[in-house]
Amino acid sequence: MIYLVIGLSLLSLFLLIYLVRLRLALRNIASQVQEMSHEETNQLVRNSSGQKMLNPLINSINGEMRELRSKVVTAEKKSREVRESLAEISHDLRTPLTAASGYTGMLKDMDLTDEEKLRYLNVVEERFETSRNLVDQLFFFARLESDSLGWNEEEVDIRKVLTSVLAMYYGDFEKKNYEMQVEIEEKVMPVLGDTDAVKRIFSNIISNGLAHGEGDFQISLRKDPETGRFCFRFSNRATNITEEDAKHIFEKYFTKDKVRSTSNTGLGLAIAKKLVEKMHGSCSASWKDEILTICITFPEKELVS
Repeated sequence: MIYLVIGLSLLSLFLLIYLVRLRLALRNIASQVQEMSHEETNQLVRNSSGQKMLNPLINSINGEMRELRSKVVTAEKKSREVRESLAEISHDLRTPLTAASGYTGMLKDMDLTDEEKLRYLNVVEERFETSRNLVDQLFFFARLESDSLGWNEEEVDIRKVLTSVLAMYYGDFEKKNYEMQVEIEEKVMPVLGDTDAVKRIFSNIISNGLAHGEGDFQISLRKDPETGRFCFRFSNRATNITEEDAKHIFEKYFTKDKVRSTSNTGLGLAIAKKLVEKMHGSCSASWKDEILTICITFPEKELVS
């Protein structure tokens, strides 16, 4: 009997010591977490007590801390992008509005001829139209980024859409005395997507080429025999960029126009890329011998018989 009592006493003492050590280990973990919450550190909780049963708890805490730090980094990146975007937007809008304000002031000169007044009014109208287009693109991009853009899943006749967009820009081509070499495959199957989105994709690419390209355009829409996808290919001369620039032209706010004196926000091609990817397509750009080529591919949507 005495041996049983001694055994139970020793067991109780062992359990007491174990519980004390466990309590100290937990207090140490809590202390580490508290210190890390007040400091910017990449350290993780350590099991300095050697209590193996605490490893699952420590691993769980460290996992949560890694995820939290990742979210903080992402939030800081987003915050930085918002600040940069606001600076870009402010600059983009200020440029044409400042010009319009200057010409408005000049119109107050009573000595101006009717011809001069008309010319200045046309400039003011052009600058305000530029501002309107900038706001439209920026607003559209913001909706696209936040996934709040309405989207229709439907069969889109991309041949018909491309033809209508080219007709829309016919006057701009004539004004610049540019020729269009167009090759559109007769049997183009419909793709699954949004008609307005496809129209904006083509429009943004063509308007970008008109604004920054030089000379004649080569435009084609045909099926790639290797991939089975329809490819919209757009090429024209571009002497103001490099091969390295071509790798970045789909990035938002990318532009070679450092002073941003025109309606160029660098968002047109970024919007086109996002819309194409939303339709499960792909974008690529290449530059060789001063010719910029943009290729947009759309997956084929089989017709229902």
